[in-house]
Amino acid sequence: MQVSVEKTGDLERRMTVQVPGDDIASQVASRLNELRRQVRLKGFRPGKVPLNVVRQRYGKQVREEVIGQVMETRLQEAIGQEKLRVAGVSRLEPASGLEFEGDFEFVAELEVFPEIPEIDVSGFRFEKPVAEVGEADVDDMIDTLREQRREWEEVDRAAASGDRVHLSYVADADGERVPETGHHELAPTLGKMPSFPDLEAALLGTSAGETKTVELTFPEDYRYPTLAGKTASVELTTKKVEASDLPEVDDEFAAVFGIEGGVEQLRKDVRKNLERELRQGVSNRLKTAVTDKLGQHYSDLKLPRSSVVQEARQMAQQYAQQSGQEQMPPVEQFLPTAEKRLRLGLLMGELARQNEITIDQDKVRAKLEEIAETYEDPAQIIEIYRADEKLMDQVENIVLEEQVLDLILDRAEVTEKSMSFKEALET
Repeated sequence: MQVSVEKTGDLERRMTVQVPGDDIASQVASRLNELRRQVRLKGFRPGKVPLNVVRQRYGKQVREEVIGQVMETRLQEAIGQEKLRVAGVSRLEPASGLEFEGDFEFVAELEVFPEIPEIDVSGFRFEKPVAEVGEADVDDMIDTLREQRREWEEVDRAAASGDRVHLSYVADADGERVPETGHHELAPTLGKMPSFPDLEAALLGTSAGETKTVELTFPEDYRYPTLAGKTASVELTTKKVEASDLPEVDDEFAAVFGIEGGVEQLRKDVRKNLERELRQGVSNRLKTAVTDKLGQHYSDLKLPRSSVVQEARQMAQQYAQQSGQEQMPPVEQFLPTAEKRLRLGLLMGELARQNEITIDQDKVRAKLEEIAETYEDPAQIIEIYRADEKLMDQVENIVLEEQVLDLILDRAEVTEKSMSFKEALET
């Protein structure tokens, strides 16, 4: 088999492969002989159909099938022989036609992945957040849990700060009724409306059944675009006023969350969860910083168009599935993100290859335990993962990525920066 490769672009190649004609002829003859033993034709006993009859009836079809299979097989052999990292094949066809004399020749047009020189990250600089979970952070989370368990009860009095007011309204914005028919409804909590102070002031002191007309300036990010950022005349009707009490933080409160051991154990569990969240938050910040830096540093790395489009198409399909859309959104809108993702994947993979990084199975086990501990029955989750090859592949890919990130951070200049728990989790 003779192979020649021509460079037709930065990442485009035209490969010409020559296969001895005798190879094609022998495969065609073998296939026809096999077919002769299987075919059933009127006037002939099974297995006794003359070869020339089989060739006349099936010869062209068999030849086309053999040539198609030979091109596919020999193309892969030629790619391996030339050590090409192929991203896609845009054209594969015979150069000498299906009827030829002598050797058979075919042409393939390919896209290849770029050759990446040794990746040097020693000049990269990063800040690593250093933070701890304090008692105040535990208190804040318990307050959040209390808020989630807040119980509301209707009251027969004027609305005060801390109350929840159920209301309906209709607005006149530049002569346009909003909504066109019916009313919009809201149930805001007074004292927790920093972006809409006009509405809060209008509701304080109102009672169920009361209607008033006021001028309101709506927030810029208001959920109805026709009102966002506008000042309008609004007719408000207060439908119901509710007050609430926060539950006491006691053993009964802890039991609501399935915690045995009372408040002390609740605080321990909350701290453990916050510490896990902190580790993940710091890890995510570093990962974002590292991948952004890597992508920016190698932003001129050319990528095979076919691979970018394929990645964008997969993203569009996934988006349609997750959002419940029947029709896939335009692939074009995902191209920039797909290009970024593909570039980072190539760079991370090349870093692993250049530094001979292999997946650390001890870290895989640790990562699996970390994932499982967030569930009620960790042992069962570990068993489910280990029984599913795809799930284990996902875990191994996460670990390999973390190993590459650790390599980058080891070689880069990293300075520590003290932060509060909340600051460390800010994105």
